Amino acid sequence: MAEECPLCDGACVDAFVTCDRNRGIGDDAFAYRRCGACGVLHLDDVPADLGRFYPDTYFGLPDLEQLRARAAVERYRIELVRRHVRAGRLVEIGPGDGIFAVQALDAGFDVVAIEPDAGAAGHLRATLGIDVVESAAAEDELAELGPARAIVAWHVLEHVPRPWDVLEAAAASLLPGGILLVATPNPRSFGLRVLGPRWPHVDAPRHLFLLPHDAVIARGRALGLEPVQLTATDPGSMGWNAFAWHYALRRPGASLVREHLAQLTGRAIASVLAPVERHGLRGAAYTLVLRRPAASDS
Repeated sequence: MAEECPLCDGACVDAFVTCDRNRGIGDDAFAYRRCGACGVLHLDDVPADLGRFYPDTYFGLPDLEQLRARAAVERYRIELVRRHVRAGRLVEIGPGDGIFAVQALDAGFDVVAIEPDAGAAGHLRATLGIDVVESAAAEDELAELGPARAIVAWHVLEHVPRPWDVLEAAAASLLPGGILLVATPNPRSFGLRVLGPRWPHVDAPRHLFLLPHDAVIARGRALGLEPVQLTATDPGSMGWNAFAWHYALRRPGASLVREHLAQLTGRAIASVLAPVERHGLRGAAYTLVLRRPAASDS
Protein backbone atom coordinates (compact mmCIF):
# COMPACT_ATOMS: atom_id res chain seq x y z
CA MET A 1 0.00 0.00 0.00
CA ALA A 2 1.37 3.41 -0.98
CA GLU A 3 1.59 6.36 1.38
CA GLU A 4 2.59 9.97 0.85
CA CYS A 5 6.23 11.02 0.88
CA PRO A 6 6.94 13.32 3.86
CA LEU A 7 8.94 15.63 1.57
CA CYS A 8 6.91 15.88 -1.66
CA ASP A 9 3.60 14.09 -1.01
CA GLY A 10 4.39 11.60 -3.78
CA ALA A 11 3.28 7.97 -3.49
CA CYS A 12 5.71 5.68 -1.65
CA VAL A 13 6.30 1.95 -1.75
CA ASP A 14 8.14 -0.41 0.60
CA ALA A 15 11.90 -0.46 -0.05
CA PHE A 16 13.43 -2.75 2.60
CA VAL A 17 13.55 -3.62 6.29
CA THR A 18 16.80 -3.57 8.24
CA CYS A 19 18.22 -3.21 11.75
CA ASP A 20 20.97 -1.23 13.48
CA ARG A 21 23.75 -3.11 11.70
CA ASN A 22 26.44 -0.48 12.33
CA ARG A 23 26.25 -0.20 16.12
CA GLY A 24 24.06 -3.14 17.13
CA ILE A 25 21.92 -1.15 19.56
CA GLY A 26 18.87 -3.35 20.18
CA ASP A 27 17.22 -5.76 17.78
CA ASP A 28 14.48 -3.46 16.44
CA ALA A 29 13.43 -3.71 12.79
CA PHE A 30 13.29 -0.51 10.73
CA ALA A 31 11.28 -0.17 7.52
CA TYR A 32 12.30 2.24 4.76
CA ARG A 33 10.03 3.42 1.96
CA ARG A 34 10.88 4.96 -1.40
CA CYS A 35 9.03 7.84 -3.07
CA GLY A 36 8.13 7.20 -6.69
CA ALA A 37 8.14 10.94 -7.45
CA CYS A 38 11.33 12.35 -5.87
CA GLY A 39 13.21 9.08 -5.22
CA VAL A 40 13.85 9.87 -1.54
CA LEU A 41 14.11 6.94 0.87
CA HIS A 42 12.70 7.62 4.34
CA LEU A 43 12.45 5.71 7.61
CA ASP A 44 8.78 4.89 7.99
CA ASP A 45 8.44 4.72 11.79
CA VAL A 46 11.04 6.84 13.57
CA PRO A 47 11.56 5.41 17.08
CA ALA A 48 10.28 7.60 19.90
CA ASP A 49 13.55 6.97 21.75
CA LEU A 50 15.81 7.88 18.82
CA GLY A 51 18.35 9.42 21.21
CA ARG A 52 19.13 5.92 22.49
CA PHE A 53 20.79 5.17 19.17
CA TYR A 54 23.28 8.05 19.64
CA PRO A 55 25.45 6.80 22.53
CA ASP A 56 27.83 9.04 24.46
CA THR A 57 30.69 7.66 22.36
CA TYR A 58 29.08 8.84 19.09
CA PHE A 59 31.48 11.80 18.92
CA GLY A 60 35.14 11.84 19.83
CA LEU A 61 36.22 14.99 21.66
CA PRO A 62 39.86 15.59 20.65
CA ASP A 63 41.95 18.39 22.10
CA LEU A 64 43.06 21.23 19.83
CA GLU A 65 46.33 19.58 18.79
CA GLN A 66 44.58 16.30 17.94
CA LEU A 67 41.83 18.17 16.15
CA ARG A 68 44.26 20.07 13.92
CA ALA A 69 46.13 16.85 13.14
CA ARG A 70 42.91 15.15 12.03
CA ALA A 71 41.77 18.25 10.15
CA ALA A 72 45.02 18.30 8.16
CA VAL A 73 44.17 14.88 6.72
CA GLU A 74 40.78 16.19 5.58
CA ARG A 75 42.02 19.42 4.07
CA TYR A 76 39.83 18.84 1.03
CA ARG A 77 36.82 20.10 3.02
CA ILE A 78 37.97 23.69 3.41
CA GLU A 79 39.40 23.62 -0.12
CA LEU A 80 35.93 22.77 -1.46
CA VAL A 81 34.46 25.77 0.34
CA ARG A 82 37.27 28.20 -0.58
CA ARG A 83 36.81 27.32 -4.25
CA HIS A 84 33.57 29.31 -4.03
CA VAL A 85 33.83 31.59 -0.97
CA ARG A 86 37.02 33.02 0.52
CA ALA A 87 35.91 34.80 3.71
CA GLY A 88 32.96 35.97 5.79
CA ARG A 89 30.48 34.40 8.19
CA LEU A 90 30.28 30.62 7.93
CA VAL A 91 27.60 28.60 9.69
CA GLU A 92 28.21 24.90 10.18
CA ILE A 93 25.21 22.71 10.90
CA GLY A 94 26.14 19.69 13.01
CA PRO A 95 29.91 20.21 13.49
CA GLY A 96 30.25 17.17 15.76
CA ASP A 97 33.87 16.82 16.82
CA GLY A 98 34.92 20.02 15.00
CA ILE A 99 37.16 18.74 12.20
CA PHE A 100 35.77 21.21 9.68
CA ALA A 101 35.08 24.00 12.18
CA VAL A 102 38.77 24.27 13.06
CA GLN A 103 39.68 24.33 9.35
CA ALA A 104 37.24 27.17 8.70
CA LEU A 105 38.43 29.07 11.77
CA ASP A 106 42.09 28.73 10.78
CA ALA A 107 41.21 29.83 7.22
CA GLY A 108 39.89 33.13 8.58
CA PHE A 109 36.14 32.55 8.46
CA ASP A 110 33.85 33.90 11.17
CA VAL A 111 32.55 30.52 12.33
CA VAL A 112 29.24 29.87 14.05
CA ALA A 113 27.85 26.38 14.67
CA ILE A 114 24.52 24.70 15.37
CA GLU A 115 25.01 21.42 17.25
CA PRO A 116 22.34 19.26 18.96
CA ASP A 117 24.74 17.24 21.14
CA ALA A 118 25.39 19.03 24.43
CA GLY A 119 28.78 17.40 24.98
CA ALA A 120 30.03 18.25 21.51
CA ALA A 121 28.67 21.81 21.73
CA GLY A 122 30.43 22.46 25.05
CA HIS A 123 33.66 20.94 23.79
CA LEU A 124 33.66 23.15 20.68
CA ARG A 125 33.10 26.28 22.75
CA ALA A 126 35.92 25.36 25.12
CA THR A 127 38.37 24.12 22.47
CA LEU A 128 37.78 26.54 19.58
CA GLY A 129 36.13 29.48 21.34
CA ILE A 130 33.42 29.70 18.69
CA ASP A 131 29.76 30.54 19.13
CA VAL A 132 27.76 27.28 19.25
CA VAL A 133 23.97 27.22 19.36
CA GLU A 134 22.84 24.02 21.05
CA SER A 135 19.79 22.96 19.05
CA ALA A 136 18.39 20.04 17.07
CA ALA A 137 16.31 22.41 14.91
CA ALA A 138 18.72 24.19 12.58
CA GLU A 139 15.75 25.33 10.51
CA ASP A 140 14.63 27.47 13.46
CA GLU A 141 18.06 28.79 14.40
CA LEU A 142 19.45 29.93 11.05
CA ALA A 143 17.24 33.01 10.81
CA GLU A 144 18.32 34.10 14.30
CA LEU A 145 22.00 33.88 13.36
CA GLY A 146 21.68 36.40 10.55
CA PRO A 147 23.12 36.47 7.01
CA ALA A 148 25.91 34.06 6.09
CA ARG A 149 28.42 33.82 3.28
CA ALA A 150 28.55 30.04 3.60
CA ILE A 151 26.44 27.36 5.27
CA VAL A 152 27.81 23.81 5.41
CA ALA A 153 26.25 20.51 6.44
CA TRP A 154 28.68 17.58 6.35
CA HIS A 155 26.56 14.41 6.59
CA VAL A 156 23.78 16.06 8.55
CA LEU A 157 20.68 16.29 6.32
CA GLU A 158 20.13 12.53 6.49
CA HIS A 159 19.75 12.80 10.27
CA VAL A 160 17.22 15.63 10.54
CA PRO A 161 13.44 15.15 10.55
CA ARG A 162 12.78 18.14 8.24
CA PRO A 163 15.61 18.36 5.69
CA TRP A 164 13.69 20.53 3.22
CA ASP A 165 12.96 23.04 5.99
CA VAL A 166 16.68 23.19 6.72
CA LEU A 167 17.37 23.91 3.04
CA GLU A 168 14.71 26.60 2.99
CA ALA A 169 16.11 28.31 6.09
CA ALA A 170 19.65 28.09 4.71
CA ALA A 171 18.60 29.59 1.36
CA ALA A 172 16.90 32.48 3.16
CA SER A 173 20.04 33.13 5.22
CA LEU A 174 22.58 33.20 2.38
CA LEU A 175 23.96 36.48 1.15
CA PRO A 176 24.09 37.03 -2.63
CA GLY A 177 26.95 34.92 -3.96
CA GLY A 178 26.88 32.77 -0.83
CA ILE A 179 26.95 28.99 -0.89
CA LEU A 180 25.28 26.05 0.77
CA LEU A 181 27.43 22.90 0.86
CA VAL A 182 25.75 19.57 1.51
CA ALA A 183 27.50 16.20 1.81
CA THR A 184 25.25 13.18 2.29
CA PRO A 185 24.97 9.44 1.49
CA ASN A 186 24.03 8.62 -2.09
CA PRO A 187 20.92 6.43 -2.54
CA ARG A 188 21.85 6.03 -6.23
CA SER A 189 25.12 4.36 -5.24
CA PHE A 190 26.48 1.10 -6.57
CA GLY A 191 26.86 -0.07 -2.97
CA LEU A 192 23.17 0.31 -2.11
CA ARG A 193 22.22 -1.43 -5.35
CA VAL A 194 24.39 -4.43 -4.40
CA LEU A 195 23.94 -4.57 -0.62
CA GLY A 196 20.39 -3.27 -0.19
CA PRO A 197 19.41 -3.20 3.51
CA ARG A 198 22.94 -4.32 4.44
CA TRP A 199 24.45 -1.11 3.01
CA PRO A 200 26.13 0.60 5.98
CA HIS A 201 25.12 4.11 4.87
CA VAL A 202 21.49 3.24 5.56
CA ASP A 203 22.68 3.46 9.19
CA ALA A 204 19.23 2.71 10.61
CA PRO A 205 17.67 4.32 12.50
CA ARG A 206 19.98 7.34 12.64
CA HIS A 207 19.53 8.11 8.95
CA LEU A 208 15.95 9.25 8.56
CA PHE A 209 16.30 10.15 4.87
CA LEU A 210 18.51 9.14 1.96
CA LEU A 211 18.33 12.03 -0.51
CA PRO A 212 19.10 11.68 -4.24
CA HIS A 213 21.20 14.55 -5.56
CA ASP A 214 18.60 15.55 -8.16
CA ALA A 215 15.94 15.90 -5.44
CA VAL A 216 18.22 18.21 -3.43
CA ILE A 217 19.07 20.21 -6.56
CA ALA A 218 15.39 20.56 -7.46
CA ARG A 219 14.55 21.74 -3.97
CA GLY A 220 17.47 24.17 -4.04
CA ARG A 221 16.38 25.62 -7.37
CA ALA A 222 12.87 26.12 -6.05
CA LEU A 223 14.48 28.20 -3.30
CA GLY A 224 16.56 30.29 -5.71
CA LEU A 225 19.83 28.35 -5.43
CA GLU A 226 21.79 26.99 -8.37
CA PRO A 227 24.17 24.00 -8.32
CA VAL A 228 27.78 24.98 -8.97
CA GLN A 229 29.53 21.74 -7.99
CA LEU A 230 28.48 18.11 -7.64
CA THR A 231 30.96 15.32 -7.01
CA ALA A 232 31.12 11.79 -5.68
CA THR A 233 34.89 11.57 -6.16
CA ASP A 234 36.22 14.11 -3.65
CA PRO A 235 38.47 12.46 -1.04
CA GLY A 236 35.69 12.34 1.54
CA SER A 237 33.22 10.64 -0.76
CA MET A 238 35.85 8.14 -1.84
CA GLY A 239 36.61 7.41 1.79
CA TRP A 240 32.95 6.58 2.39
CA ASN A 241 33.21 3.92 -0.33
CA ALA A 242 35.87 2.07 1.66
CA PHE A 243 33.89 2.60 4.87
CA ALA A 244 30.83 0.99 3.28
CA TRP A 245 32.60 -2.21 2.24
CA HIS A 246 34.45 -2.41 5.55
CA TYR A 247 31.27 -2.01 7.64
CA ALA A 248 29.35 -4.41 5.43
CA LEU A 249 31.82 -7.10 6.57
CA ARG A 250 32.24 -6.22 10.25
CA ARG A 251 30.03 -7.02 13.23
CA PRO A 252 29.61 -4.80 16.30
CA GLY A 253 31.61 -6.18 19.20
CA ALA A 254 33.86 -8.35 17.03
CA SER A 255 37.41 -9.06 18.15
CA LEU A 256 40.21 -6.71 17.12
CA VAL A 257 41.57 -9.35 14.74
CA ARG A 258 38.22 -9.76 12.98
CA GLU A 259 37.76 -5.99 12.87
CA HIS A 260 41.19 -5.55 11.30
CA LEU A 261 40.48 -8.26 8.72
CA ALA A 262 37.15 -6.63 7.84
CA GLN A 263 38.86 -3.28 7.40
CA LEU A 264 41.61 -4.68 5.17
CA THR A 265 39.13 -6.65 3.08
CA GLY A 266 36.84 -3.64 2.77
CA ARG A 267 39.71 -1.50 1.50
CA ALA A 268 40.65 -4.18 -1.02
CA ILE A 269 37.08 -4.38 -2.30
CA ALA A 270 36.88 -0.58 -2.57
CA SER A 271 40.14 -0.56 -4.53
CA VAL A 272 38.88 -3.18 -6.98
CA LEU A 273 35.54 -1.40 -7.39
CA ALA A 274 37.01 2.11 -7.63
CA PRO A 275 36.56 2.32 -11.44
CA VAL A 276 32.86 1.53 -10.99
CA GLU A 277 32.24 3.80 -8.00
CA ARG A 278 34.11 6.72 -9.56
CA HIS A 279 31.89 6.69 -12.64
CA GLY A 280 28.48 8.28 -13.08
CA LEU A 281 27.88 9.41 -9.47
CA ARG A 282 27.76 5.81 -8.21
CA GLY A 283 29.85 6.45 -5.10
CA ALA A 284 28.65 5.96 -1.53
CA ALA A 285 28.29 9.71 -0.91
CA TYR A 286 28.19 12.97 -2.82
CA THR A 287 29.06 16.58 -2.12
CA LEU A 288 26.85 19.29 -3.59
CA VAL A 289 27.44 23.05 -3.59
CA LEU A 290 24.46 25.32 -4.21
CA ARG A 291 24.92 29.06 -4.74
CA ARG A 292 22.65 32.05 -4.31
CA PRO A 293 23.22 34.17 -7.43
CA ALA A 294 25.10 37.41 -6.88
CA ALA A 295 23.43 40.69 -7.82
CA SER A 296 25.79 40.92 -10.80
CA ASP A 297 24.43 37.62 -12.15
CA SER A 298 21.01 39.09 -12.86
